Amino acid sequence: MPAVVGDTRHHLCATVEVSAGHEGVIMGFLNKLFGKADDNDNAPVAPFDSASVRSEVDELISALGALTDAMDTEDAPLSNPGWRGRLHDLREVRGDLRILTRRQDFTKDDLYEVLTCVRPLYRGEPPKDFAHLAPQNERVVSAIEDVHRAAGS
Repeated sequence: MPAVVGDTRHHLCATVEVSAGHEGVIMGFLNKLFGKADDNDNAPVAPFDSASVRSEVDELISALGALTDAMDTEDAPLSNPGWRGRLHDLREVRGDLRILTRRQDFTKDDLYEVLTCVRPLYRGEPPKDFAHLAPQNERVVSAIEDVHRAAGS
């Protein structure tokens, strides 16, 4: 019987064939791989207050908007498929964050599912082609770090 694990929303699915009698071994391995606790694990789960990260997530949404606006100017290399792809990815993750924050409550896992898709243009010294975007990119990097700090990771 095949067991399907993964997140179909972001196309990270994997199918694992499990032979009879080995379901527990394979699923135990997958639980460890993905950081899932055993059923016997009674460790308390720290409560997550989504309201405690809302202002940081809102700042990240704003920072992503400023970066995408700066990337989408008349002199931007929109003929470059890589540039268009990054612009699309940044806009998509900004939309995902906006959808997430419209919910009354969300879990830490919900937040991290979207947050892992936020990729700034670069980290560290700006490449020559991105130097004009340094302030907006640094704002995104700082906002990502602020969300992680606020979420307690």
